[in-house]
Amino acid sequence: MAELTLEQKTARNIEVDLKGREVRITWADGYRSVYGLNYLRQICPCAVCNAQRRNQDPLRVLKPDQIVTKAELRAERPVEMVGNYALQFFWADGHNVGLYSFEFLREKSPGTGFT
Repeated sequence: MAELTLEQKTARNIEVDLKGREVRITWADGYRSVYGLNYLRQICPCAVCNAQRRNQDPLRVLKPDQIVTKAELRAERPVEMVGNYALQFFWADGHNVGLYSFEFLREKSPGTGFT
């Protein structure tokens, strides 16, 4: 993948829709990304989640308490900006160490297109 330009990795507007269970980002280049909460939780960039994904056995049977059916953000504090470069999500399951850089989010964008 080609390196992103500054405009491509600069967020101009960020909307967190707890009812709709999505985060919408409009980028400086006019592109708009919509991320479902389940998707964001699945791609958490923290070291623990990366290690779990790396060591995942596709044939392993999960116990019922290991199945995440619906990722939720904490209503009282769903997300915070980290400097000018990342978002930190506060998940209802207590997880909050992943820093989602804007570059990471743009690279992982399921996208919707240009506005």
